Amino acid sequence: MINMLVKTPGALMVNAFMGFFLQYKALVITCSVILLLIVNIFIRIRRRKKRKEKEREERIVRPVTDVIGTNPEHLAEINRDLKPFGFAYDPREDIFYSTMDAWQRKYGYCRLYDEACTLFSMVIDCEPIPFKYNGINWLIEFWKGQYGMTTGCEVGIYYTTGPNLNIPGVFNGTFYHAVRDEDRINMSFALKKNGNLMFTSSAYHWWITGFKLGEFSDPDELSMDIILDLLDRRMAYAFAEALMKIGYTNEEFGLNGRRVYVRFTKPHTSQPITRTKLTESIAQKNNRSFCDSYNKLTEAYTDTLDKLEIVRNEDPDMYGKILNMGKPRKVYEAYEQIKGYDKAYEQIKGYDKEQ
Repeated sequence: MINMLVKTPGALMVNAFMGFFLQYKALVITCSVILLLIVNIFIRIRRRKKRKEKEREERIVRPVTDVIGTNPEHLAEINRDLKPFGFAYDPREDIFYSTMDAWQRKYGYCRLYDEACTLFSMVIDCEPIPFKYNGINWLIEFWKGQYGMTTGCEVGIYYTTGPNLNIPGVFNGTFYHAVRDEDRINMSFALKKNGNLMFTSSAYHWWITGFKLGEFSDPDELSMDIILDLLDRRMAYAFAEALMKIGYTNEEFGLNGRRVYVRFTKPHTSQPITRTKLTESIAQKNNRSFCDSYNKLTEAYTDTLDKLEIVRNEDPDMYGKILNMGKPRKVYEAYEQIKGYDKAYEQIKGYDKEQ
Protein backbone atom coordinates (compact mmCIF):
# COMPACT_ATOMS: atom_id res chain seq x y z
CA MET A 1 0.00 0.00 0.00
CA ILE A 2 2.87 2.30 0.80
CA ASN A 3 4.41 1.48 -2.59
CA MET A 4 1.25 2.64 -4.38
CA LEU A 5 1.48 6.06 -2.74
CA VAL A 6 5.01 6.62 -4.04
CA LYS A 7 4.93 8.86 -7.16
CA THR A 8 6.99 7.96 -10.18
CA PRO A 9 9.36 10.53 -11.84
CA GLY A 10 6.97 10.81 -14.80
CA ALA A 11 4.07 11.65 -12.56
CA LEU A 12 6.15 14.22 -10.75
CA MET A 13 7.03 15.91 -14.09
CA VAL A 14 3.38 15.99 -15.17
CA ASN A 15 2.36 17.51 -11.84
CA ALA A 16 5.14 20.07 -12.08
CA PHE A 17 4.12 21.03 -15.62
CA MET A 18 0.44 21.29 -14.65
CA GLY A 19 1.39 23.43 -11.69
CA PHE A 20 3.54 25.72 -13.88
CA PHE A 21 0.80 25.90 -16.54
CA LEU A 22 -1.91 26.79 -14.01
CA GLN A 23 0.30 29.40 -12.41
CA TYR A 24 1.51 30.98 -15.73
CA LYS A 25 -1.40 30.03 -17.98
CA ALA A 26 -1.72 33.45 -19.61
CA LEU A 27 2.00 33.64 -20.38
CA VAL A 28 2.10 30.13 -21.89
CA ILE A 29 -0.91 30.80 -24.11
CA THR A 30 0.52 34.11 -25.29
CA CYS A 31 3.90 32.56 -26.16
CA SER A 32 2.21 29.71 -28.00
CA VAL A 33 0.13 32.12 -30.09
CA ILE A 34 3.21 34.21 -30.93
CA LEU A 35 5.13 31.07 -31.95
CA LEU A 36 2.28 29.95 -34.21
CA LEU A 37 2.14 33.39 -35.81
CA ILE A 38 5.88 33.36 -36.49
CA VAL A 39 5.69 29.90 -38.08
CA ASN A 40 2.70 30.98 -40.17
CA ILE A 41 4.46 34.13 -41.37
CA PHE A 42 7.58 32.15 -42.27
CA ILE A 43 5.54 29.66 -44.31
CA ARG A 44 3.69 32.46 -46.13
CA ILE A 45 6.96 34.23 -46.98
CA ARG A 46 8.39 31.00 -48.37
CA ARG A 47 5.30 30.42 -50.51
CA ARG A 48 5.28 34.03 -51.76
CA LYS A 49 8.98 33.83 -52.70
CA LYS A 50 8.43 30.60 -54.63
CA ARG A 51 5.42 32.13 -56.40
CA LYS A 52 7.46 35.22 -57.46
CA GLU A 53 10.30 33.04 -58.73
CA LYS A 54 7.81 31.03 -60.76
CA GLU A 55 6.24 34.20 -62.19
CA ARG A 56 9.70 35.57 -63.07
CA GLU A 57 10.58 32.35 -64.90
CA GLU A 58 7.29 32.52 -66.80
CA ARG A 59 8.00 36.13 -67.88
CA ILE A 60 11.39 35.22 -69.41
CA VAL A 61 11.08 34.12 -73.00
CA ARG A 62 13.93 32.01 -74.45
CA PRO A 63 13.95 32.62 -77.37
CA VAL A 64 11.12 34.00 -79.51
CA THR A 65 12.61 33.02 -82.85
CA ASP A 66 9.75 30.58 -83.44
CA VAL A 67 7.53 33.65 -83.73
CA ILE A 68 9.82 36.20 -85.41
CA GLY A 69 12.02 33.93 -87.54
CA THR A 70 15.37 32.22 -87.14
CA ASN A 71 18.39 34.01 -85.72
CA PRO A 72 20.20 34.18 -89.12
CA GLU A 73 17.10 35.71 -90.72
CA HIS A 74 16.67 38.13 -87.84
CA LEU A 75 20.37 39.09 -87.88
CA ALA A 76 20.23 39.82 -91.61
CA GLU A 77 17.14 41.96 -91.11
CA ILE A 78 18.71 43.97 -88.28
CA ASN A 79 21.89 44.51 -90.27
CA ARG A 80 19.84 45.78 -93.22
CA ASP A 81 18.34 48.37 -90.88
CA LEU A 82 21.78 49.27 -89.50
CA LYS A 83 23.62 49.54 -92.84
CA PRO A 84 22.53 53.11 -93.71
CA PHE A 85 23.89 54.20 -90.33
CA GLY A 86 27.31 52.64 -90.92
CA PHE A 87 27.01 49.79 -88.42
CA ALA A 88 26.33 46.06 -88.08
CA TYR A 89 25.66 43.69 -85.17
CA ASP A 90 28.07 41.00 -83.96
CA PRO A 91 26.11 38.33 -82.00
CA ARG A 92 29.28 36.61 -80.74
CA GLU A 93 30.47 39.67 -78.83
CA ASP A 94 26.93 41.10 -78.51
CA ILE A 95 28.11 44.48 -79.82
CA PHE A 96 27.46 46.85 -82.68
CA TYR A 97 30.47 47.75 -84.83
CA SER A 98 31.35 50.09 -87.71
CA THR A 99 31.45 48.74 -91.26
CA MET A 100 34.27 49.35 -93.73
CA ASP A 101 32.16 51.45 -96.08
CA ALA A 102 30.42 53.46 -93.33
CA TRP A 103 29.24 56.90 -94.43
CA GLN A 104 31.43 58.43 -91.69
CA ARG A 105 34.53 57.60 -93.72
CA LYS A 106 34.21 60.51 -96.12
CA TYR A 107 33.95 63.00 -93.25
CA GLY A 108 37.45 62.34 -91.91
CA TYR A 109 38.26 63.97 -88.58
CA CYS A 110 38.68 67.39 -87.05
CA ARG A 111 38.53 68.60 -83.47
CA LEU A 112 35.08 70.12 -83.97
CA TYR A 113 33.62 66.61 -84.05
CA ASP A 114 34.84 65.90 -80.52
CA GLU A 115 33.56 69.28 -79.35
CA ALA A 116 30.07 68.44 -80.58
CA CYS A 117 29.79 65.06 -78.83
CA THR A 118 28.58 66.13 -75.38
CA LEU A 119 25.87 68.27 -76.99
CA PHE A 120 24.43 65.05 -78.44
CA SER A 121 24.49 62.98 -75.23
CA MET A 122 27.92 61.43 -75.81
CA VAL A 123 30.13 61.65 -72.73
CA ILE A 124 33.42 60.22 -73.92
CA ASP A 125 37.14 60.45 -73.28
CA CYS A 126 38.98 61.58 -76.42
CA GLU A 127 42.67 60.93 -77.03
CA PRO A 128 43.93 62.40 -80.34
CA ILE A 129 47.59 61.54 -81.01
CA PRO A 130 49.12 63.43 -83.97
CA PHE A 131 52.50 62.43 -85.40
CA LYS A 132 54.56 62.84 -88.55
CA TYR A 133 55.66 59.93 -90.74
CA ASN A 134 57.00 59.95 -94.32
CA GLY A 135 56.36 63.68 -94.59
CA ILE A 136 52.64 63.21 -93.86
CA ASN A 137 50.68 64.35 -90.83
CA TRP A 138 48.98 61.34 -89.25
CA LEU A 139 46.48 61.07 -86.41
CA ILE A 140 45.44 58.04 -84.39
CA GLU A 141 42.68 58.66 -81.89
CA PHE A 142 41.07 56.62 -79.12
CA TRP A 143 37.59 57.20 -77.68
CA LYS A 144 35.69 55.50 -74.84
CA GLY A 145 32.59 56.32 -72.82
CA GLN A 146 28.83 56.57 -73.00
CA TYR A 147 27.23 57.05 -76.40
CA GLY A 148 23.55 57.63 -75.67
CA MET A 149 22.11 54.28 -74.63
CA THR A 150 25.33 52.37 -75.39
CA THR A 151 28.70 52.00 -73.71
CA GLY A 152 31.41 51.90 -76.33
CA CYS A 153 34.84 52.73 -77.69
CA GLU A 154 36.62 53.55 -80.96
CA VAL A 155 40.04 53.60 -82.59
CA GLY A 156 40.54 55.55 -85.82
CA ILE A 157 43.49 56.33 -88.10
CA TYR A 158 43.65 59.44 -90.31
CA TYR A 159 46.13 61.56 -92.27
CA THR A 160 46.56 64.72 -94.36
CA THR A 161 49.11 66.47 -96.54
CA GLY A 162 47.23 69.75 -96.43
CA PRO A 163 47.97 72.80 -94.29
CA ASN A 164 46.12 73.68 -91.10
CA LEU A 165 42.81 75.40 -91.65
CA ASN A 166 42.13 78.85 -90.28
CA ILE A 167 38.49 79.74 -90.80
CA PRO A 168 37.54 82.70 -88.58
CA GLY A 169 34.69 81.90 -86.27
CA VAL A 170 34.51 78.27 -87.45
CA PHE A 171 37.73 76.29 -87.07
CA ASN A 172 41.46 76.71 -86.59
CA GLY A 173 43.32 73.43 -86.79
CA THR A 174 44.02 70.34 -88.88
CA PHE A 175 41.47 68.49 -90.96
CA TYR A 176 42.38 64.81 -91.44
CA HIS A 177 41.05 62.27 -93.93
CA ALA A 178 40.29 58.66 -93.14
CA VAL A 179 43.14 56.57 -94.57
CA ARG A 180 42.71 54.90 -97.95
CA ASP A 181 42.40 51.13 -98.23
CA GLU A 182 46.12 50.60 -98.83
CA ASP A 183 46.98 52.47 -95.62
CA ARG A 184 44.62 50.59 -93.30
CA ILE A 185 46.21 48.71 -90.41
CA ASN A 186 45.40 45.76 -88.19
CA MET A 187 43.86 47.11 -84.99
CA SER A 188 42.36 45.43 -81.96
CA PHE A 189 41.10 46.41 -78.54
CA ALA A 190 39.64 44.97 -75.36
CA LEU A 191 37.24 47.21 -73.47
CA LYS A 192 37.05 46.72 -69.71
CA LYS A 193 34.69 48.17 -67.12
CA ASN A 194 36.07 48.41 -63.59
CA GLY A 195 38.71 45.87 -64.62
CA ASN A 196 36.20 43.33 -66.01
CA LEU A 197 36.26 42.49 -69.71
CA MET A 198 33.20 43.70 -71.61
CA PHE A 199 34.09 42.86 -75.21
CA THR A 200 36.86 42.73 -77.81
CA SER A 201 37.19 43.66 -81.46
CA SER A 202 39.86 43.19 -84.11
CA ALA A 203 39.98 44.14 -87.80
CA TYR A 204 42.09 45.36 -90.71
CA HIS A 205 40.41 48.73 -90.81
CA TRP A 206 40.51 52.50 -90.70
CA TRP A 207 38.02 52.78 -87.77
CA ILE A 208 37.16 49.94 -85.37
CA THR A 209 34.38 50.39 -82.85
CA GLY A 210 32.24 48.49 -80.37
CA PHE A 211 28.99 49.53 -78.68
CA LYS A 212 27.13 47.60 -75.97
CA LEU A 213 23.41 48.38 -75.98
CA GLY A 214 21.63 49.15 -72.69
CA GLU A 215 24.89 49.40 -70.72
CA PHE A 216 25.42 52.61 -68.74
CA SER A 217 28.95 53.68 -67.77
CA ASP A 218 31.00 56.69 -66.79
CA PRO A 219 34.14 57.11 -68.92
CA ASP A 220 36.45 56.78 -65.91
CA GLU A 221 35.06 53.27 -65.27
CA LEU A 222 36.36 52.16 -68.66
CA SER A 223 39.79 51.21 -69.95
CA MET A 224 41.06 50.00 -73.31
CA ASP A 225 43.91 47.61 -74.12
CA ILE A 226 44.83 48.46 -77.71
CA ILE A 227 47.13 46.78 -80.24
CA LEU A 228 48.16 48.58 -83.45
CA ASP A 229 50.19 46.96 -86.23
CA LEU A 230 51.58 50.02 -87.98
CA LEU A 231 53.01 50.09 -91.50
CA ASP A 232 56.65 49.63 -90.47
CA ARG A 233 59.07 50.12 -87.57
CA ARG A 234 59.72 53.77 -88.39
CA MET A 235 56.01 54.52 -88.18
CA ALA A 236 55.77 52.62 -84.89
CA TYR A 237 58.68 54.63 -83.43
CA ALA A 238 57.14 57.92 -84.62
CA PHE A 239 53.86 57.00 -82.95
CA ALA A 240 55.63 55.89 -79.76
CA GLU A 241 57.42 59.25 -79.58
CA ALA A 242 54.08 61.01 -79.96
CA LEU A 243 52.67 58.95 -77.08
CA MET A 244 55.58 59.95 -74.85
CA LYS A 245 55.23 63.58 -75.90
CA ILE A 246 51.67 63.78 -74.58
CA GLY A 247 52.59 62.02 -71.32
CA TYR A 248 52.36 58.25 -71.76
CA THR A 249 54.81 56.27 -69.63
CA ASN A 250 56.48 52.89 -70.16
CA GLU A 251 53.75 51.35 -67.99
CA GLU A 252 51.09 52.58 -70.44
CA PHE A 253 52.53 51.50 -73.77
CA GLY A 254 54.97 49.07 -75.29
CA LEU A 255 56.75 48.59 -78.60
CA ASN A 256 57.64 45.38 -80.45
CA GLY A 257 58.80 45.91 -84.01
CA ARG A 258 55.98 47.64 -85.84
CA ARG A 259 53.44 46.62 -83.20
CA VAL A 260 52.43 49.11 -80.50
CA TYR A 261 50.55 48.22 -77.31
CA VAL A 262 48.62 50.96 -75.51
CA ARG A 263 46.59 50.99 -72.31
CA PHE A 264 44.12 53.86 -72.43
CA THR A 265 42.64 54.68 -69.02
CA LYS A 266 42.76 58.41 -68.38
CA PRO A 267 43.33 60.75 -71.32
CA HIS A 268 46.60 62.68 -71.41
CA THR A 269 45.32 65.33 -73.83
CA SER A 270 42.94 68.19 -73.08
CA GLN A 271 39.28 67.25 -73.38
CA PRO A 272 36.63 69.16 -75.36
CA ILE A 273 35.72 72.49 -73.77
CA THR A 274 32.04 71.61 -74.23
CA ARG A 275 32.41 68.76 -71.74
CA THR A 276 31.85 70.53 -68.44
CA LYS A 277 30.50 69.13 -65.18
CA LEU A 278 27.11 70.62 -66.03
CA THR A 279 26.86 69.34 -69.61
CA GLU A 280 28.20 65.94 -68.57
CA SER A 281 25.69 65.68 -65.72
CA ILE A 282 22.75 66.56 -67.98
CA ALA A 283 23.88 64.19 -70.73
CA GLN A 284 24.51 61.27 -68.36
CA LYS A 285 21.15 61.75 -66.68
CA ASN A 286 19.50 61.41 -70.09
CA ASN A 287 21.70 58.46 -71.03
CA ARG A 288 20.86 56.57 -67.85
CA SER A 289 17.18 57.20 -68.50
CA PHE A 290 17.54 55.85 -72.07
CA CYS A 291 19.26 52.70 -70.79
CA ASP A 292 16.67 52.16 -68.04
CA SER A 293 13.80 52.53 -70.54
CA TYR A 294 15.38 50.05 -72.94
CA ASN A 295 16.13 47.51 -70.21
CA LYS A 296 12.63 47.83 -68.75
CA LEU A 297 10.97 47.32 -72.12
CA THR A 298 13.09 44.26 -72.92
CA GLU A 299 13.47 42.70 -69.46
CA ALA A 300 11.53 39.57 -70.47
CA TYR A 301 14.09 38.68 -73.16
CA THR A 302 17.67 37.46 -73.01
CA ASP A 303 18.79 37.69 -76.63
CA THR A 304 19.64 41.11 -78.11
CA LEU A 305 18.08 40.23 -81.47
CA ASP A 306 14.81 39.43 -79.69
CA LYS A 307 15.07 42.66 -77.72
CA LEU A 308 15.57 44.70 -80.88
CA GLU A 309 12.51 43.11 -82.46
CA ILE A 310 10.40 44.01 -79.44
CA VAL A 311 11.69 47.59 -79.44
CA ARG A 312 11.03 47.97 -83.17
CA ASN A 313 7.44 46.80 -82.75
CA GLU A 314 6.58 48.56 -79.49
CA ASP A 315 8.69 51.74 -79.50
CA PRO A 316 9.76 52.86 -83.01
CA ASP A 317 11.26 56.09 -81.65
CA MET A 318 13.59 54.14 -79.37
CA TYR A 319 14.45 51.82 -82.25
CA GLY A 320 15.44 54.86 -84.32
CA LYS A 321 17.73 56.08 -81.53
CA ILE A 322 19.39 52.66 -81.37
CA LEU A 323 20.06 52.61 -85.12
CA ASN A 324 21.55 56.10 -84.92
CA MET A 325 24.20 54.99 -82.42
CA GLY A 326 27.73 56.28 -82.13
CA LYS A 327 28.26 59.76 -83.52
CA PRO A 328 25.12 60.92 -85.36
CA ARG A 329 25.24 62.96 -88.58
CA LYS A 330 24.73 66.20 -86.69
CA VAL A 331 28.18 65.79 -85.14
CA TYR A 332 29.65 66.10 -88.62
CA GLU A 333 27.90 69.35 -89.51
CA ALA A 334 31.28 71.07 -89.14
CA TYR A 335 32.32 69.30 -92.34
CA GLU A 336 29.62 71.12 -94.26
CA GLN A 337 30.76 74.42 -92.73
CA ILE A 338 34.33 73.77 -93.84
CA LYS A 339 33.15 72.96 -97.36
CA GLY A 340 31.71 76.44 -97.54
CA TYR A 341 35.21 77.92 -97.68
CA ASP A 342 36.74 77.32 -101.11
CA LYS A 343 40.41 77.44 -100.14
CA ALA A 344 39.96 75.23 -97.11
CA TYR A 345 37.86 72.81 -99.08
CA GLU A 346 40.46 72.26 -101.79
CA GLN A 347 42.30 69.65 -99.74
CA ILE A 348 39.04 67.84 -98.98
CA LYS A 349 37.77 67.98 -102.53
CA GLY A 350 41.08 66.83 -103.97
CA TYR A 351 41.18 63.90 -101.60
CA ASP A 352 37.61 62.90 -102.41
CA LYS A 353 38.38 62.81 -106.14
CA GLU A 354 41.31 60.45 -105.55
CA GLN A 355 39.17 58.03 -103.56
